[in-house]
Amino acid sequence: MKNKIILFLLAAIVTLPSCSKNAAIEIKEWAQFQDQFFKVSFNYPKDWVVVTEPAKVVVSSSAEAAEKFFDRDSRKPDGVQVIIASERSDSLQDYVKYVSDFKATKESEGYKVTEMEDAKINGLDAKKVSYSGVIDEKTKIKAIYVATLKDSTIYYVQYAAFNNLFEPCKPVFDSVLVSLILPQKIVIPKGINPAIPLAQVEKYSDNYIQLEYPANFGPNELSKKGDMISGVRFAGNRDGMRNDCDINIDIRQAKKLTLEKVVEQNPRAVMAISQGKTTIGGEKAVFFNEKPQSGIERRTYFVVKNDKFFRVMLTYYTPMKKDFLPAFEKVIASIRLK
Repeated sequence: MKNKIILFLLAAIVTLPSCSKNAAIEIKEWAQFQDQFFKVSFNYPKDWVVVTEPAKVVVSSSAEAAEKFFDRDSRKPDGVQVIIASERSDSLQDYVKYVSDFKATKESEGYKVTEMEDAKINGLDAKKVSYSGVIDEKTKIKAIYVATLKDSTIYYVQYAAFNNLFEPCKPVFDSVLVSLILPQKIVIPKGINPAIPLAQVEKYSDNYIQLEYPANFGPNELSKKGDMISGVRFAGNRDGMRNDCDINIDIRQAKKLTLEKVVEQNPRAVMAISQGKTTIGGEKAVFFNEKPQSGIERRTYFVVKNDKFFRVMLTYYTPMKKDFLPAFEKVIASIRLK
């Protein structure tokens, strides 16, 4: 049901040529935000400016708008901004009091603030207030602030817009809020080897691929070598993880070659001890099994889509094959190519 709501919101927003009547802010395409450190995900207008910090992400309709939210210079063009952030709450501070304190602070700064309302963030109970005020004779601001508590952490979303952009661009806030997924708490059961991939998964998405991976692993961008256009490595990100068990994905231009020709030109086809055929994301794929060194095995998949050549390599410690290979195969099954 939630996915249907997200799709409905996105469809409604994409049909709008812009946020404002004067077409100052256009929304042409949407993207999904993800970050390996601040593990939240949400949908946002692809052309907007994104700035990340360890526990905060700021999405602005333009670089000039981001500057205006910082220095409140009325000479700069109006804009819209969405902030998603978290703060540790070791004292287990109630999110209701957190929003109440925020409301009091804004009132003391001279803003007009509404009464608290019930809201939801990622299915969790939350509280919301709206506030507005005058920056100078040419600039007014209006905003929404909503917060919740999860795993001893306060998470909040703030949407703000200058002058007449608040209502026309509010669907952006609605989309961010309904698509927002907060970090999952990773719990490794007592007595379980922390190197073994967990059944709990997280989502990864970029311009070329999306998938689900074990929650105790993490993505890291690969250095681009040769004609590689993109690459990512998923490896254990907890103490006790193995450096010889990972998933590497690199992407290159297929240069109009078919899957068969790509495979034919790859030396892994010669080094393989066995091979097979399958599908990845609905596309034909070929894989090869190798033993690059003693105690290590590797399975390499090749697939072609949209004139892109995708190579996916699963590497694992042979004595722990039963622990790693099934989990890695679930990653393969979750892959969707773009």
